[in-house]
Amino acid sequence: MHVVTILCLVCSWIKLGESVCYRSPNACPQTEKDFLNVHIVPHSHDDVGWLKTVEQYYYGTNNSIQNAAVQYTYDSVLEELWKDSEKKFVSVEMEFFSHWWKEQTSHVKRKVHKVVERGQLEFVGGGWCMNDEATASYVDIIDQMTMGLKFLNDTFGECAAPKAVWQIDPFGHSKEQASIFAQMGFEYLFLGRIDYQDKALRMSNGEMEMMWDASDSLGTEIFTGVLYNTYGPPPGFCFDVLCGDETIVDDPDSPMFNIDRRSKQLVAYILEQSKHYRTNNIILTMGEDFHYQYAHAWYKNLDKLIKYINKVYFNSQIRLFYSTPSCYGQAVKNALVEALPRKTDDFFPYASDPHAYWTGYFTSRPTFKGLVRQTSNLLQACKQIQAVTVRRRSNVLNQFQRSQAIAQHHDAVTGTAKQHVNNDYIVRLDQGIRGCSGVFSESFNHLLSLNGSTLNQEYCAMLNISQCQTTEQNSPFIVTLYNPLAFRSSHTVRIPVTDGSYAVTDHEGRLVASQMVPIAEAVLLLPGRNSNATNELIFRAEDLPPLGLRSYHVKTPEGKPGKRMLRSRPRTIQLPNKEDILVSAYGLSLKFDRQTGHLVQIGNESVQQQLLFYPAMAGNNSRFEFRASGAYIFRPNGTDALPLEQPATKLTTIFGPVTTEIRQHINTNTMQIFRLHRDESFIELDWILGPIPIEDGIGKEYISRFTAPEIRNNGTFFTDSNGREMLQRQLNHRLTYKVNVTEPTAGNFYPVNSFAYVEDKSTRSRMTVLNDRAQGVSSLLPGSLEFMIHRRLLHDDAFGVGEALNETAYGVGLAARGSHWLGVENSRSVARFLAQRMARSPILTFSPTALSAEEFRKSYRMEVALLNRDLPPNVNLLTLEPWDDQGRILVRFEHFFGVGEDEQFSQPASISLKGLFATLNIWTVEEVNLSSNRPIKILDTDELVLKPMEIRTLILSTYQ
Repeated sequence: MHVVTILCLVCSWIKLGESVCYRSPNACPQTEKDFLNVHIVPHSHDDVGWLKTVEQYYYGTNNSIQNAAVQYTYDSVLEELWKDSEKKFVSVEMEFFSHWWKEQTSHVKRKVHKVVERGQLEFVGGGWCMNDEATASYVDIIDQMTMGLKFLNDTFGECAAPKAVWQIDPFGHSKEQASIFAQMGFEYLFLGRIDYQDKALRMSNGEMEMMWDASDSLGTEIFTGVLYNTYGPPPGFCFDVLCGDETIVDDPDSPMFNIDRRSKQLVAYILEQSKHYRTNNIILTMGEDFHYQYAHAWYKNLDKLIKYINKVYFNSQIRLFYSTPSCYGQAVKNALVEALPRKTDDFFPYASDPHAYWTGYFTSRPTFKGLVRQTSNLLQACKQIQAVTVRRRSNVLNQFQRSQAIAQHHDAVTGTAKQHVNNDYIVRLDQGIRGCSGVFSESFNHLLSLNGSTLNQEYCAMLNISQCQTTEQNSPFIVTLYNPLAFRSSHTVRIPVTDGSYAVTDHEGRLVASQMVPIAEAVLLLPGRNSNATNELIFRAEDLPPLGLRSYHVKTPEGKPGKRMLRSRPRTIQLPNKEDILVSAYGLSLKFDRQTGHLVQIGNESVQQQLLFYPAMAGNNSRFEFRASGAYIFRPNGTDALPLEQPATKLTTIFGPVTTEIRQHINTNTMQIFRLHRDESFIELDWILGPIPIEDGIGKEYISRFTAPEIRNNGTFFTDSNGREMLQRQLNHRLTYKVNVTEPTAGNFYPVNSFAYVEDKSTRSRMTVLNDRAQGVSSLLPGSLEFMIHRRLLHDDAFGVGEALNETAYGVGLAARGSHWLGVENSRSVARFLAQRMARSPILTFSPTALSAEEFRKSYRMEVALLNRDLPPNVNLLTLEPWDDQGRILVRFEHFFGVGEDEQFSQPASISLKGLFATLNIWTVEEVNLSSNRPIKILDTDELVLKPMEIRTLILSTYQ
């Protein structure tokens, strides 16, 4: 290996200058074997947006909503830590800390380095935010954690790398999240919220600490502890200026002297808490939301208690000291004398009382959840394009990654922030979309132009409402598809256009079969739509190259369009009809009931689908039984889902060479479109819903229910965990405790990010439904899957947001549009491949041109592959992005099948890196952990083997 190479590798892990860090060997306090060691952990839980926006929280503006200013917390805490080396503090969200850090002088930064070295300031988790665990995709979780930990590594070096992570506020905890943390090298995981019945049993059995078996395929495990008081201080011992608790007076001459009485109260609490844990170590979380803006108040009162109790209760063998989560975790593990209980499932659903099941947020704000999934795909494509072209990070990319990271916060993608905060999240993501649109335009021109000429590439963010200025106002125009998948993929392209006929020409000059269909009435009526398009041009983009671009030339031809273009003529069937309606195309068939218009059969299989709603419970939340359905809580009024005001009034069928549609008209604002696609085995269900009517004064929760009556699943169904490994669910059952489900509907809903299925093991039949955004799902009836798709509520559920989830847009209730893909295949492998395609659909850009198809081919490459070969079919290129300003590239390869899922695809896969990337010449390959902040080894071979569900992360040094 070259000397220069060795020096480069050393520099990658030791940032020169101020980031060199020498961690104190005495960072953790000494514990006493024969004492009850009480770890006092000062902290502030700082939401990255919730009641106020991110910037409002940081600077302390809009305090009429909430008194919170994170900048003052860091100012104040640093002053206290600097004065006393015994004091400690926990920092979690890098969004806030990085903001504060960039505003500091070099003098202050040196102080921060010192308190980090001494172990006083401990970074816990270290992600950009504390992400949600139900509605965030594993891709976005990994990205936001990587972003935060990279900042820490670049700023402080290796000694600031967190050992502990605490997810103290998310509303339930996923198994995949625990696996991700284990793969990132975390040793200790602490949870704040678990189901009230689960917690009661664990406390009585002394099982508040456990080893969590986080992956059935990888065998990952992580020490996990449940915090006693969620994350707040003991009752009566909140010493923040935001609290009204009694302060500690230790002057015996004062008539307010109370330290003896107050210490006795705290010791009683400590002794009670210690009964429920296995070792002589317990943790007191001393902090709450946005505390420590005036840290001196906290520390002064805690100092008095620590000094007094350690002296007066010495013979009682109780010892208090400042500590951190990692020090506490280490002390517990060192003190254990027997094996911990094992955890093999997850912590969903979470209930905080008998009528508060936190399962509504699985679906809350469905359009925002859809946007987050869309921008996730767009960001990955943007990173890929920059990696293979400029190989440098840009401000556009940095800002987009920051916005996407913020969106993973447990009050962002969850849909549980105030409306003005949610608006801020949307603005941030929109800025990212606009920025990456420019990246695509510049990079696509660089890759496709033959003579230096350029095209103005437009990314149409409004395609979801069939609106795109370039395609509506120009002919000819170019549509360019970028396939972000590392294998060849086919895609049905839908482009909004005005009336007329169009000819589509591919990269080889061939006419492509296409058809024209009228835009659905409910889409034309969507509030806010500003478009002249009345039709959609549809064609099939076959075998897009892996990580590749392909352009199509589209124009209005002179004369007749010819045989390759078909104008599809809708046929409307009024209901009721004389007989069931059978629609067949491309070897698939659907049957719809003649009375209701509901789907009743796919091929020879009985499969039903229907839109229904649950009336939402109203209440004043004064008691458990008066809990209202809200942004967090799903609580229906009754257990039966009700049909909409009327069944479908008519069905419209549209046949074509590319796509066949069956449009189900339910009412003016609500319709469903079933699509059959040539060369596809799944059925696409496009739903348009809203505004949800509330004129009757009742909030409503809409579901899409799929039922295969012949599948006997006995209350068992399967959901993904953050889009990765599958988990078995059972109605009214929890694996680790006997549950009393007091809300039989809400208490059986689970989060689903990618797909869910039911199966009959005796007949080996299976029904699978894929979803395009995070949603809640259950199987309340035999052979069924019901996905909650939209919510509109009139009451708050009293868990802090202070607003009813009554979204409006353009002066009316919010309309939502989304899709499900339905399959009745027996093989789970089909669902895995479809899930990859749904999550990573092609990026489309559009460009006006004056050139004919033949002229365009002479001026531009119309197809470019950025991978020289497909990856193995069971391997996904999870990450490809510029890592730094030195031209290094971060790459993650992912095996996306689990052990035993498929006889063929669950086998290990081998990848050769040699010559894989068309534009990257690889010099050296460093393997790192999942979050890329800890080195593993330098690879001396270009062969990479991945086991089922394994993700391997590499940093590639490249040369021109």
